[in-house]
Amino acid sequence: MSRPVKPRVLKKGDTVGIITPSSPTFEPGTLQFSLDRLRKIGLNYKLGPNLSKSYSSYAGSDQARLDDFHTLWSDTDIKAILPLRGGAGAPRLLPGLDFKLIARYPKILCGFSDITGLLIPIHQVTGLVTFHGPTLGLMYENAYTHSYYLKALMSTAPIGAVGDPSDLLTGHGSDCLPDLGVDSAVEKEDWGFEYPARMVIAEGSARGRLTGGCLTLIRGLMGTPWEIDCKDRIVFIEDVDEEPHTIDRMLSQLILAGKFDQAAGIVIGDCSGCRPGGSKRNVLSLNYSLETMLRERLGQLAIPVVYGLKIGHTIDKVTLPLGVMATLTATTGGVVTFSIDEAACVDD
Repeated sequence: MSRPVKPRVLKKGDTVGIITPSSPTFEPGTLQFSLDRLRKIGLNYKLGPNLSKSYSSYAGSDQARLDDFHTLWSDTDIKAILPLRGGAGAPRLLPGLDFKLIARYPKILCGFSDITGLLIPIHQVTGLVTFHGPTLGLMYENAYTHSYYLKALMSTAPIGAVGDPSDLLTGHGSDCLPDLGVDSAVEKEDWGFEYPARMVIAEGSARGRLTGGCLTLIRGLMGTPWEIDCKDRIVFIEDVDEEPHTIDRMLSQLILAGKFDQAAGIVIGDCSGCRPGGSKRNVLSLNYSLETMLRERLGQLAIPVVYGLKIGHTIDKVTLPLGVMATLTATTGGVVTFSIDEAACVDD
């Protein structure tokens, strides 16, 4: 792929469009809370006409969700499209998605989980940088999450080194925190979070453009015109509440399809809840940890592979732009460095 197409950076006074391309939101007050937070950082908003609709597990019919997407994307006053949540159903929109319209009006699209089913295809078809980060309903969970969110979407500088949430406890990186009334140190102490060390699965160093997202959605795109292209890419992968043998099955499909043969490196998220037995207590996984499986399946690759970064389905989450240059280093001493070296947005 040639150089990516970068969206315009978000600025105070800009307008964002809010849609639900996957499932509806069932949490009372989620929308209003999110709108209040948008106002606090100086952003205006427009709501998709079908935002409150519901159809089975989806936020309206496929056509209703497509109409919202296309209506807001074609609105030149809107600088970013922010899904309220993920869930299920986004890949159902792909056959009807107007990629030419998307390319004509490049703008920010940010989300994770089911939204992966839009992020990867849009990036690969149009070249537009898309953003794997919190959906609107989760963008203010904590200082770590929304600091990286704003660094990615409201800055024309590279994100730089990706730190751990514990860095904020010591004040490191606190200069990038927005004024949203969050005391990060008190927040972390009250919640009692622990931060496991990043793990090196395979050593090495790599530089390449980013791609990736939720493993379930990446696997679901296999065999379609929009399956993930990993060539020369640093690929990030995450998931939630899947047992190690299920993660193994999905990774095996990517391995057998040759998706990692020409990849530059692999970054694996926390994968919250992906523990032996998981929530289903399946005996197939009781003695098979995720770390053990990752070392067996990916440890022999001749590229750097790391595990334990804060991506996707975890309380703390970094926003990662698909299409920008990044560097990954995993040393023999178990030290992991991961940095985003290229700005994701441009000025006017």
